[in-house]
Amino acid sequence: MPLHQTPPTPPCDLAVTLDSSLRWNDGRGGCGVPACAGTTEGSGRGYDAGTVRWQHHLKRTDQPPRKPRFFYGWVIVFVAALGTFSSSTETFPVLSIFLKPITEEFGWTRAQFTGAISLGGLVGSGAALATGPIVDRFGPRWALTFAYMLIGTTFILMYFMSELWHLYALQIFARSMNTGVLAVASAVIVPNWFIIKRGKATALAGLGFPAGSSIMPLLIAFIAAAYSWREASLGAGVLILIVSAVPTAILLRRRPEDMGLLPDGAPPEAATDMPARDLRVADRSMRLGQAARHPALYLLIIAISLWWFGRTGVMLHAVPYMTDTGLSDAVAVGALAVHSAIGALGAFAAGFLRDKFSVRYLIAIDFVMNAAAFALLLMVDTPLLAMAWGVFYGLSQGAAVTLQRLAFADYYGRRHLGSIEGVARAFTNVTQAAGPLVAALVFDVTGSYSIIFTVFVGTNIAAAVLAGVAKPPRYPEEGEQG
Repeated sequence: MPLHQTPPTPPCDLAVTLDSSLRWNDGRGGCGVPACAGTTEGSGRGYDAGTVRWQHHLKRTDQPPRKPRFFYGWVIVFVAALGTFSSSTETFPVLSIFLKPITEEFGWTRAQFTGAISLGGLVGSGAALATGPIVDRFGPRWALTFAYMLIGTTFILMYFMSELWHLYALQIFARSMNTGVLAVASAVIVPNWFIIKRGKATALAGLGFPAGSSIMPLLIAFIAAAYSWREASLGAGVLILIVSAVPTAILLRRRPEDMGLLPDGAPPEAATDMPARDLRVADRSMRLGQAARHPALYLLIIAISLWWFGRTGVMLHAVPYMTDTGLSDAVAVGALAVHSAIGALGAFAAGFLRDKFSVRYLIAIDFVMNAAAFALLLMVDTPLLAMAWGVFYGLSQGAAVTLQRLAFADYYGRRHLGSIEGVARAFTNVTQAAGPLVAALVFDVTGSYSIIFTVFVGTNIAAAVLAGVAKPPRYPEEGEQG
């Protein structure tokens, strides 16, 4: 059938799309589906091909579609923030608090403790590859619910831990869920619901993680000091089940189209004059195979992998490093809490800056800031310098996490983002697992963190260069869209 030949008008419940490649336009807007640039002027009826921008091609009716008073996407943002808030327990700022009391109680080395976490991260690479296609097809709701339940249960079971193999068994499960399932599934939540407002929405959703990373270490440290690390682990597990698993299971939805809505809460006749080539607003998507044809994917993955190598390396060892220099536990944990709290500002600022500037330049600048933060950490020997490091590194690392998620969504679209994020995570998980283990081995050999932290300065500078040259891919023509 020719593109604009007028067939019988389909019923409204059949006015659906396949990857936004073919849409029915009855000339009246009755189906509530946005028409696109494919309709010939004056034709009024027909199939419209390719959603690149929302353009005003629907004629007004007596009862035009209205923008919803409240867009459910903001509920999705809140659920995403809750999930990352309590799940931050299975990240290095909190795990670092368990390191000393557990190793001292059982006589384990820091490398042995770190090995369990690193091995779990490597297993997470396989989990990431499997999770990507699943969330693209079915959405992230049940994948996230399962992961939150497993992580929460893991922390509860740590209360009964007495052998080294217990630690390995529990942390392999928990870390693989965190770095494999959570990392991929949570990355597609907000991009599926927002395009034009993606930066703002991602920034708001991203507040959950730094909030959790600042509050949870203090809470865990308080419980551990008042009782023991076992009670702290038990409390963390219960919190994850209540704050993350339950809201996700009840409230999370895959895409706005599943609820008869459009991204950003736009009404069907919404229009924008932004150019189609601007990937910050274009609703275009690449399949993994298409993305793999462009060097930007490889450059971003290598750059982000180098950043994670230093990020996880310092997070697990920041508290032990500062206490080894003579600072108190309270100062060390406080600096880490400041770093996490300030990270919320970095994440928030990065989301809004993305709406004005190219994400690759923002990432490059931010990675340079991360390198400077590691250089500052090497000079920390007083409480004032510890807090200064917490502020500066908090800003830079908070922005980095948000910008990484925005980069993949902006470059490759929302419809196949899970598969692309899954492949990226499979590689970044390797360096994410290697960072803390290498740092522990260097410490066990040399008795100092100075050498490895200096290496982290260099890896962040290299990451900045690679991110800066990762040009957005040339987008395929409409007929090639995935």
